[in-house]
Amino acid sequence: MIKECLKTYLDKYFECYKNNMGTYPTVPYDEDEKSALWYGEADEEDYIQWMYKEKDKQTKFSDLEDELDLVLPDAAKEFYNSYYFLQLQGFYHGESVRFDNISDCKDILQDLKNCIFDMKEKKYLHMGIYSNMDLALCMEIDTGAIVWADYDCKNAEKIADSLEEFLDNLRRKHRGESSLVNYRRNLTGF
Repeated sequence: MIKECLKTYLDKYFECYKNNMGTYPTVPYDEDEKSALWYGEADEEDYIQWMYKEKDKQTKFSDLEDELDLVLPDAAKEFYNSYYFLQLQGFYHGESVRFDNISDCKDILQDLKNCIFDMKEKKYLHMGIYSNMDLALCMEIDTGAIVWADYDCKNAEKIADSLEEFLDNLRRKHRGESSLVNYRRNLTGF
């Protein structure tokens, strides 16, 4: 079910970009990284369009789970085995959300290993950024709940009971071209 929810959101995300920008979403171009997700050529500002892609090779999580002595929720496994994408953001109950990339150029298991942390005797999987205050968007490993976490204050608060609920309620604001351009500039500081 996660794969279908993610596909629905990706399609809406791309539709919004096409309607507002006339292109696919863009990311900063890195000539050292050769992604199969890139579409076309880099523009004059060194951005390149990209298109999501269904994963053709499934990641096996058992070695990582054994090494870290945990069991990842099935929803997390399905999420990381569904699609490659280079940028995915939106809004959840008025707060901005930006998922970490699932790139075809990265070792997903190594990325996940670096994204699992303990806080107040619970384990979390860092999945992105939540809100304009740069809180972490995480999945609580024991329950599969989606939480925001503040690493400095060692605090977490549940925002959705499941990843499926979170993806179903994630929305892309249709605020026009200027917000997309401003977001793109904020990514690079321009």
